[in-house]
Amino acid sequence: MAVRDGKMVKCSLCNKSAVIHLSYANSSLCEKHLIHSVERRVKRTIREYKMLDGAKHIGVAISGGKDSQVLLYILHKIAKPMRIKVTAILVDEGIEGYRDKIIPEAKKLTSDLGVPLEIVSFKELTNYSLDEIMKMQKNQRGESSCTFCGVFRRYAINKVAKMLKVDRLAIGHNLDDMVQSYMMNILRNEDLLFRFKPIGGAIEDERFVMRIRPLFRIPEKEIAVYAVLKGFKSVFVECPYVNEGLRPMVRDFVNSLESKYPGTKFKILQNYLEVSKKISDQFYSSEEGKKINSCSICGEPTSSSVCKTCSLLSKLLRKE
Repeated sequence: MAVRDGKMVKCSLCNKSAVIHLSYANSSLCEKHLIHSVERRVKRTIREYKMLDGAKHIGVAISGGKDSQVLLYILHKIAKPMRIKVTAILVDEGIEGYRDKIIPEAKKLTSDLGVPLEIVSFKELTNYSLDEIMKMQKNQRGESSCTFCGVFRRYAINKVAKMLKVDRLAIGHNLDDMVQSYMMNILRNEDLLFRFKPIGGAIEDERFVMRIRPLFRIPEKEIAVYAVLKGFKSVFVECPYVNEGLRPMVRDFVNSLESKYPGTKFKILQNYLEVSKKISDQFYSSEEGKKINSCSICGEPTSSSVCKTCSLLSKLLRKE
């Protein structure tokens, strides 16, 4: 139940008790209207960006957490009457006491929905688990765990998606994820500043399975409440390497702004979308933007002669 100033809050659309208050909209919603609101906005996003136009097989990247559970549930609900096949893809990084506790929730949901689940591990694809990599990095000033995890995860998901012959790869990035990633990329002066687009990626190539982000306009809090109302269980286990990354500090900063100035996250997202479109249009109209190479080691698409995955693996081999 939603409570404000010690009082129970009623739904802004009916007289039932509210389950959430939306400060940015100055409104409150009951269980029925929150569920309807989330699903309606996801459907509208899919239509607006034509995310499923021509799709026959959707791969959904899942982790077992609330965002990916909600994404899989809603996409399955939408895709089933359209006769679009849905397959869940889970990447096991190999972090002891972390992913192994969450995987059972992913298995249960996919089983309940009747959706196939494909699990791939860093160990299978690279010969190293993330724990093993970080032990090798321990006494050296090498790359952070987040660098290895992000690069290997993107490589693994794309590899499996191509193997399964999916034509869309759905990622569970919500509003908070999009805003945090945008701010982090600015602070780190990233070359691929606009990689987290609603549809597609920073570099377009047929060897990259088209990515879609149906939840990108939904705040994390609303997804969490939706998941609880739908009975999805999610074991909260924080990644042991989380403090190495910049995200926790950026998340706290953005949340403090949102608390003081409701709607800040949506404004940052809108700025991201507007600037991203202008820069992307200019980039892809140039010869440089059209140029995509093949990695000289693995053959995967890359903007360099060697992809980031193979570059990191080469560094690890030199340390053995």
